[in-house]
Amino acid sequence: MKTLNYIQLFYMFHLFILTSVNSFAQSISPQDLNFVKDYQIRNFYNSKLILSQLDFSKKIIKDSLYKLNHFTSPGCYFKQQGGLLNIFNSTKIIQESNVVLGKFFNYSAIDMDIEVQNKKSFFATATLSIFKDKRNRLSVSQKQLDSDRKEIVFEIIKEGESVLKEILFDKMLKSPNTLRVHLTGKFFNVLLIKNNDWTVLGSFDVSEYFELRDKKVLESFELLFGSTLGSGERIAISKGEQYLTTGTAQADPKILHYEDGALIIKENKIWVAMTTRGYGTQLYQGIYSYDLESKKWEISGTLVFNKGDGLLRQWAASDVFYDRKSRTWKVFTVSHRDDHRLYSGEIRKDLRFGLTEVPVSKVKYSSVNNEEDPSVIWDSAIGKWRMAMCKSDNGYKTILMEADDWNGDWKEISVYEPTSSTGVLIQRIGGNRYVFIGRGSTPCPLEILSYPDMEKVGELSLSEHPIGKNIWPAILPVAKENGTEYYLLTFDRDSWTGQRTYGNIHWYYGKEFAENFWEY
Repeated sequence: MKTLNYIQLFYMFHLFILTSVNSFAQSISPQDLNFVKDYQIRNFYNSKLILSQLDFSKKIIKDSLYKLNHFTSPGCYFKQQGGLLNIFNSTKIIQESNVVLGKFFNYSAIDMDIEVQNKKSFFATATLSIFKDKRNRLSVSQKQLDSDRKEIVFEIIKEGESVLKEILFDKMLKSPNTLRVHLTGKFFNVLLIKNNDWTVLGSFDVSEYFELRDKKVLESFELLFGSTLGSGERIAISKGEQYLTTGTAQADPKILHYEDGALIIKENKIWVAMTTRGYGTQLYQGIYSYDLESKKWEISGTLVFNKGDGLLRQWAASDVFYDRKSRTWKVFTVSHRDDHRLYSGEIRKDLRFGLTEVPVSKVKYSSVNNEEDPSVIWDSAIGKWRMAMCKSDNGYKTILMEADDWNGDWKEISVYEPTSSTGVLIQRIGGNRYVFIGRGSTPCPLEILSYPDMEKVGELSLSEHPIGKNIWPAILPVAKENGTEYYLLTFDRDSWTGQRTYGNIHWYYGKEFAENFWEY
């Protein structure tokens, strides 16, 4: 009995302490929060995650990692000197040779930095190739026409025939310069970079010739850097690399979280799923890390989706979370540019890092083939999964659904009728869950809905609203040692490189601090 009494006293003491702390806790309602704009930024190819590269710290030509591919005999001569790979032709006839970088990845960017082009008898051509064999390849070639003038050509060779050939550039240009190719599913984009200025030379749908989203087709191609040189000619390459990229803009932010909605925070970093832009209507799913102290954004991963037919699709607007119960990562995504409904998948690989193929299947719910922006949590109080999303019915309405299993049958339990809604989020503020949405007007109101009834209780307060409509309220309750601070992440719809190539990231901090209170 004595031992039991001690145990009872122990728990009574700790209960007293907790009760005392809670009595001094300061919780905050979403209506009380005042978000002040801190900054905005557009990540334009300013962060990369290397997939493969010519590593000039190694002896490239003698490294077994790289092989030489000679299309002619004896081929060009390769010499590494300092930070340059020099390619010479010491013969009397035209020679064509390449160094093989290895596996080619879709949804990557590829840079070739050309430092020197010495023309004599031909055009001293530098070439970046997506190569299956000599009869099947896609290439971007830069020719030295004269001392100051260059020609850049995109060409597709299929079964030995030139099926597409287009001159993208024919102007005065002195090296050094960079040729960049950015693959976004079925699109092949070519850029020219000179003195940190960029020019989009062309964007091509190449699926008619090679379906590069098809895993079997993709695996048959390699990445090559090389040249075609006349007698006595030389080119010099200072960089050749393939990498995951931020692309031209980011939109549709959803913070990576645990199954209950709590943010994943490690060493002061969060991770955000954002739509990565190419050109025009091109998009795919990027994963970004953000350091809350340094305020630095970095690309950390890219997700592509396979619904069982072998095509790696560029869907986006995904909700990504780690389920601690099953120890798996789960994704709910939107099949943009496809049937425009919700798909979900589960995988053990950490989705925050690298290029990841996610197997997915249709979410089981009553679909009109026009649903977007899922937000999914496990509600332990009722023992069910809950998902909020927007569904088009004469405009996008906000729908709340529930299911016994994450991949089970979902049924609607409440609807917020006003349209249009976007960027749906289930998040906890002040110890209570709410559903947050953006609306279609300008400036876009960020509405607060009750959970699970889905009735409007107010709007978020922002010091200034991004220009444009349909912005998203990504709210971040960040636990600190002495309480919780709140942030808001959204974006605008400022298009730089064509239709729907938005946006700029907007970051806000909450003026209020919940002392001695934690959401999770």
